[in-house]
Amino acid sequence: MMKNWAYGALTLNSNDNGVGTIYYTKAYFEGENLVDPTTAAPYTKEALEAIKAGNGKGEYIDAKDGALLGMSAKGTENIFWYSADDCAKIITHADPLKLNADNGELVSAGGEVIAKAL
Repeated sequence: MMKNWAYGALTLNSNDNGVGTIYYTKAYFEGENLVDPTTAAPYTKEALEAIKAGNGKGEYIDAKDGALLGMSAKGTENIFWYSADDCAKIITHADPLKLNADNGELVSAGGEVIAKAL
């Protein structure tokens, strides 16, 4: 298993927001009360154990140091990484956000930059 891995937990391939796949890092899986984004239910103990052991159903990739979450830009090779602070901004923002495929900024419908990639 990689030292600082990320798990492809949810593939969106969304034309609306430009996100391909959302990756959760090893640091994310060290948290508590984790929700499986594919079901909106808490991860089962068995699923978490499998993911942490490298046996999850999703793709595993190297993660950037200091990142909690990563997002690939749909239709590109670009993967952007976000800190815990920026993740908090992302998940608490009410508007749908659009991913800038060039620089990783997540922008609101009104054009406000909500989060910047590491």
